[in-house]
Amino acid sequence: MAKRFKWLLLLVFPLSTLAQSLQTDTLRPVLNHRPRWVIKAAPLALFDIDNTIQAGAEWLLGRRYSVQAELGYGWRGINLYPDRRDDYEKFEVWRGRAEWRRYSGRYRGFRKPHFAVPPIGRYFALETFFKQVTTLQTTTIGQECVDGTCAYFQRGTFPMYRTVWGIHAKFGRQYVLTMPSDNRFLLDFFVGLGFRHLTPYRFSTTSEDVFEFTNTGLWSRHYQGILPSATIGIKLGYVL
Repeated sequence: MAKRFKWLLLLVFPLSTLAQSLQTDTLRPVLNHRPRWVIKAAPLALFDIDNTIQAGAEWLLGRRYSVQAELGYGWRGINLYPDRRDDYEKFEVWRGRAEWRRYSGRYRGFRKPHFAVPPIGRYFALETFFKQVTTLQTTTIGQECVDGTCAYFQRGTFPMYRTVWGIHAKFGRQYVLTMPSDNRFLLDFFVGLGFRHLTPYRFSTTSEDVFEFTNTGLWSRHYQGILPSATIGIKLGYVL
């Protein structure tokens, strides 16, 4: 009987240890300090029509609060859309985001629910963003214009730029991707609504609006002003 009890203990102890490790889905097992930073990459930014290589960092301010900043840069050579590359001789994109977020402090996963260690769990965030697109475009412009009347028109290749800025209120959740033995990798999923402000294309040298633009669509000067905006995305993170 004693021998059977000994074998039962040898069998139950490893299983109970494994079960506890599977239920503890926090960052504590691999960090000997409270998480301070999360380094992030934004893979979906590569598929935007004005795509960029984009990365950022989240700085944890306390048990529930953090701030996050991102910077992205793109150019004609990495653009995935042939029409975009063919229509414009040269262009580059700068994109930036700044975000404040508050975590709920509660994390419910497919394992046992528990109180999470930030930066894990549901959160609410306020985000501001900025984008500038500069391009060389062959077009026709008016010269020496007064009150909408121009002395003459000139066709040539001119540097122009356009800016977009806005704000979003976002709801998201940050997940642990791996097992507790190595769970510093995170997946950040979010959705949000807000507004954005678009400026018309302006010449880089004079800051005047483009008078006439040969193309239409998203690059047209008619797309300007304040518009509703929505955002959805994922980011991959690594906790430091």
